[in-house]
Amino acid sequence: MSPAPLADDAPRPHPDDPPPAESSQDPPPAVDPERPLRPLSGGRVVASGLVTGSAGLAIAQFLRTVVTHTPVRVSERTLFWDTILVSGFGLVAGMALEAVRQLQLSSPDPEYQQGRRSRGQGGQGRPKG
Repeated sequence: MSPAPLADDAPRPHPDDPPPAESSQDPPPAVDPERPLRPLSGGRVVASGLVTGSAGLAIAQFLRTVVTHTPVRVSERTLFWDTILVSGFGLVAGMALEAVRQLQLSSPDPEYQQGRRSRGQGGQGRPKG
């Protein structure tokens, strides 16, 4: 089936013609030309995960010590997996927090950055309500 023919008074598009300009009603792009977008730094995400994973390991070892000095008997296998889980949760939480922090900093949307600018003003930059 062939496409419907254009009306006689309609201009015919040519393959080399540029795309039509955006209307003046469209909002301008939110990208700030002075602030280039930064890529996500995987090394910082992993380093943050290792730090929080180590903190999780320290907490798990503390809990293991508390459990071993109580009259409750818990198998070594259960204590091992509890240590792995607490450390793993710390690792994942640290990586998630650092990734979200980097994404917040690199966001080109001025509305998204509005809260960061108003922090130093003592809350005066935020709307009341």
